[in-house]
Amino acid sequence: MLFLPHIRCLSHALTNTRKCYVDYIEAKVGRRLGALAKDTRTTAKPERRRYIAGISFGTSSTAMTQALAKFCSPRKSSAAFELHAVHVDTNLTEPLRDGVSPAAQRNLDKYRERFSNVSFQCVHLSKVLNVGTIDWSSLPCFETISSPEVGSNCQRLQNFFNSLPSPTSRAYILRLLIRHILLDMALETSSTALLLGHSTTALAALTLSEVANGRGYSVPWQINDGPYTFCVQSQKSDSKGCKEMNRETQVHIYYPMRELFAAEISQYLGLVSSLQELVSTDTAGNSRSVVSHKDVSIDDIMNRYFSNVEGQYEGVVANVVRTTGRLSRVAGSDFCRLCGITLDDNGDSRWAGSLGHDSETNVYQHILCYGCKRCVRG
Repeated sequence: MLFLPHIRCLSHALTNTRKCYVDYIEAKVGRRLGALAKDTRTTAKPERRRYIAGISFGTSSTAMTQALAKFCSPRKSSAAFELHAVHVDTNLTEPLRDGVSPAAQRNLDKYRERFSNVSFQCVHLSKVLNVGTIDWSSLPCFETISSPEVGSNCQRLQNFFNSLPSPTSRAYILRLLIRHILLDMALETSSTALLLGHSTTALAALTLSEVANGRGYSVPWQINDGPYTFCVQSQKSDSKGCKEMNRETQVHIYYPMRELFAAEISQYLGLVSSLQELVSTDTAGNSRSVVSHKDVSIDDIMNRYFSNVEGQYEGVVANVVRTTGRLSRVAGSDFCRLCGITLDDNGDSRWAGSLGHDSETNVYQHILCYGCKRCVRG
């Protein structure tokens, strides 16, 4: 009995420590939201904003949803935004039900139950065939997805991925298509910004992955917060027939978790017990042993590397992201028809290096950036 007061004090101290850590994580997210609100404010009177958030059911996007749900709670008088979370179902083999796979729908139902003040939606990857931010006809493998004899949209996309030369190309294209769908939905819903759940660790891995793949020019477009300018293709009919119309548009892209390491996010999830059952077990893939390097992409290698070195070299990991944040996005009038960044003809020639431009690649020289050309052609 003599130790009972000490045990109570210790329990109270641990509870306070947990609460402080949770508040610390959510405060970092709040600062990024404050920067976003400042950048997108158009009038002196604050207006209620609508944000699109991409969720993968992984640790980082789950933690982001939890933090964002607190800030958009109706109980908070300072709440100035509504949140619409979107999951892109990438399953191309499982039979679909109501346009998505049953597994993705089950996961989304759990999120709906947990976050009642957030609206959720699940869309299938095949939606990307109808977005206006990709000019499919500009791709050398257009025939694999355009022929009506191919079959369903899922089969067309599966053939498209099978035509890509490597696992690295497939991982890059998949990430790119998901981004295009989210951007397209942000335009459809007139959202103020698109929020992505990458941590400091994930952004560092993405930075070096882009550089290693010969797409260093795209790093400021892929990593940095701020307004993202891209081109939308559309068809307009007039008395002279149907012609292509291109227009530039802009959506703010922000990473609310960019100041948090992956280990910090895992600790945060461990302290919020209601979130642990939401995280998909598939997100533990980075810790699995490599059976065959033939099926490993550069993205996988970078993710494993930064996950392993994060604990000992947090400063180095953070500096990769901070240094990237100082890079500027170069404006231009021509956009890559696949990834959407501005084209730099001189840069493309330099990055080609000793590989040069073969006659087949020259056909796509002025419509695809160097990185995308090498990705789809090998």
